[in-house]
Amino acid sequence: MQGDRRQIQTAVLSGADSEDPLMLPLEAIELDAFRRHHAHDTFWCGLLLGGCGLQLTTKLYTDRVCHFAHYPGPDGHPHLCGRRARGVNSADHLYVKSAAAAWLRSRDLQADFELVQPEGAPIGSVVDIQFQHRGLRVHLDRAVQPAWDEDGREPVLGVSVPVDRDTLIDCWYVHRIRLNSEGTTRKVRIGTEAFARETEWFALDDCEVTERGLATPAVERIVKARTTAPPPRWPAAKAKKGPDVEARAQVLLRQLASARKVESVVVVHRVCREIAGLTGASSATQAELVDAVRDARRWLEGQADVRRELFARRDEAVTAQNAQQARVLLARANATAAHDRTEDEGRIAAAAADFVAAQSRMKEAADAERAMEQA
Repeated sequence: MQGDRRQIQTAVLSGADSEDPLMLPLEAIELDAFRRHHAHDTFWCGLLLGGCGLQLTTKLYTDRVCHFAHYPGPDGHPHLCGRRARGVNSADHLYVKSAAAAWLRSRDLQADFELVQPEGAPIGSVVDIQFQHRGLRVHLDRAVQPAWDEDGREPVLGVSVPVDRDTLIDCWYVHRIRLNSEGTTRKVRIGTEAFARETEWFALDDCEVTERGLATPAVERIVKARTTAPPPRWPAAKAKKGPDVEARAQVLLRQLASARKVESVVVVHRVCREIAGLTGASSATQAELVDAVRDARRWLEGQADVRRELFARRDEAVTAQNAQQARVLLARANATAAHDRTEDEGRIAAAAADFVAAQSRMKEAADAERAMEQA
């Protein structure tokens, strides 16, 4: 077998079957600290990394990047390993699984994870996350084509995975994922991309799981912008013939369904008002519109109850100094209840934001202090 001479930058801890990844520092001074921190650990060319399953050592250099390496074979010759993915991103699927599991646990959600290999894709290309009747399929590279019409499984695309213009328009938005190197680990960031808009990126803790699927703070803004007509740039010279009433009715019905799907209370209210002002539809269409508005009103009543409970729980979390719960509820409120806040809701939101920010600063200071102690 031909050996791959590229340097290995990632491994797993404790054994060949481990799912606990780590990334080797590239600089010699950082590797010294890394070795002290992991003095009692062992590093492996993990099977879930596509590796051979043998133990690794670390190589320190001052004139080039440091890296993991296999021990020599019994004959003293270099070990030949067929592992294909060796760079700093080669364990990203394990980092995604670990981060997503912790994120869902913080929201009292259970999920099943699978490192699938559809169409013969290499391990690590796709991560399936299944939770209670729906799920996510994370595409970390371009090996597998995303399926946009698959019920119950929402694609989340790596930064290298292309998405065409028609898909962006039809879906309103798509989610992306990237991982940033921080020390000897990789941190997950979630982005929301829409047609003719820059991708907005968020920490995983700022995201929520709702009935529509994955939601970031950008989703409400994108939905509102997509469904609100822009003001005219020039005065109209003369009135134009309006669209066919039946066609307009069908557009409004689709907008109402889409707004409910993404839980946009603002848009549901607006579309209901537009339906109320629509005249001249046939009896059958008018009956369909009446039923749709009736269902939407019931849905809005339920959303109002959910909103009251959300702000009450967030107030309780701040009072109880529960940072994790306050952070989760703050992210959810920013994603689904950022509009038309009452004075009390504004006060609760501000207090929660201040509390979460203060806790984050304290955590960063503690992490920096620990890092200095370990160095």
